[in-house]
This record gives sequence, C-alpha cells and structure tokens, in this order.
Amino acid sequence: MRVEHTQFESMLKAKNISKKTFANYARIPYYTVAGWKKANKVPAYAMVLLQNIPSPKTVTAKQLIDAGLPKAIFWNNELTKPISTDIFIVSTLQRAYNDFVVQKLVEFFSEDTVLSALMKHRDRVSDKLINAVLTQINNKMVIK
Repeated sequence: MRVEHTQFESMLKAKNISKKTFANYARIPYYTVAGWKKANKVPAYAMVLLQNIPSPKTVTAKQLIDAGLPKAIFWNNELTKPISTDIFIVSTLQRAYNDFVVQKLVEFFSEDTVLSALMKHRDRVSDKLINAVLTQINNKMVIK
C-alpha cells in the first residue's frame, strides 16, 4: 500500500500532532519522519501507528474535514467548535451514515473508540445503525 506524504501530513494536522510528537510516540528518529516529505511517500506502518495514537477528548468538524471527510456532512455545524468525541461520532453517523464515513471515523478515532461511542449512547442510536457499523468494520477486517 502506497501512502503519499500529503495524506500523512493531513492526518497529523487533523489529529493536531506534530511530526516531532509522532516521532517520539512511534520511537522513530525525527529525521526519518521528516525525510518522508522529500521522498513523498510514507511507510504503511506509519499510518497504522498514527491511527493508534489516542484520540483527543474533543474534536472539531474542521479536524475531520482535514482528515478527508466531506465538508457537506458538517454544513450546519460550527467548524471550529470543540465537541466531545463520542457525541461527535454518534451525531455524524446518524446524520451521514455510509461506508466511507465509517471508514474515515475509524481511521481517525480507531475502531474501539467508534464502537464504544455507539455503545455509550445506545439509547440514542438505532440497532440498525449499530449493526450496519459493526458489519462495515467486520467486512473491512475480513478484506485485509
């Protein structure tokens, strides 16, 4: 899997993490991480490590737009207002459920975070939505 440096940069920006912080977390020399820009490619394992960095307690719509979600999903939101991660996940899935949205939320937050948000707010979410998200995550795991 080829990962372009711009994808890596946008995910860093979306998660509000510097290259130096990522290098420290991943225990990779900073000059190696910085060198990926010149090569315009990033090893696939770096994206996996970046996805596994704990998600922030709050998130803004702007961060997810920077990570690749369409701006149209958040057309009625204040893009820079911090919102609790679990509320953000649940409301986004209720508003715009599809495979792409689930994939982007899992990439940004992790499978565990998405599933725990759904379980935490089970009273606000239909069983149909929970089952659809579980199916999407399980299908993704089978394809790999």
